Amino acid sequence: MLWRIYDRVELALALILLVATVSAVLVAAMGRTLGAPVTSAPQFAQLFLLWTCMFGADLCMRLGEHIRVSALIDIAPPRVRKMLSAFLTILVLVFLIWIAWHGFHLAAGNWSRELGASGLSYGVVTLALPVGAVLMVISTLRRLAAKGWSGVFEPDTDAEEYPL
Repeated sequence: MLWRIYDRVELALALILLVATVSAVLVAAMGRTLGAPVTSAPQFAQLFLLWTCMFGADLCMRLGEHIRVSALIDIAPPRVRKMLSAFLTILVLVFLIWIAWHGFHLAAGNWSRELGASGLSYGVVTLALPVGAVLMVISTLRRLAAKGWSGVFEPDTDAEEYPL
C-alpha cells in the first residue's frame, strides 16, 4: 500500500512538473510576442524540465523501460545471463550512489548562487540530479526484490504494473 501511494505521488509530481515546464515556455513565448518578456520564465522552464527529466527517468527505471542493448545478453546461456544482470545491476547501483553523493555536494556548493532573474537558488536546479539518482536507487532495489537478478532490466509487460 505504501509503495502504491509512493508511485502515485511520484507520477503526479512528474506530470505537474511537465505541465509547469510547458506553461513556463508558453509564458516566455507569449511575453516575447507581446513585447513584454518575462525574464524569469526561461529559468523556471529550465528548472522544471530538469526535475521532470529526473522523475521521468525514475518512472522508466521503476518499469524497466530504459533503453537497453541486449543482443549479447539474449544469446548467452541463462546462467551467464543471470551473472551479467547481477554485475550490471551492481554497476548501475554503484554509479547512481556515486552520482547522488557528488550531486548533493554540488547542490550544497551552488546553494548561494542565484538562478538568473528568477531569484531562486541554483542549488534547487542541481539538487535534481542527486534526488533523481536516489529515486532510481530505490526503484532498482525494488525491482531487484520483486524480480530477482535476472528481471531487473526486463521491461514490465504486466498492465497492472503501469501507474495509470
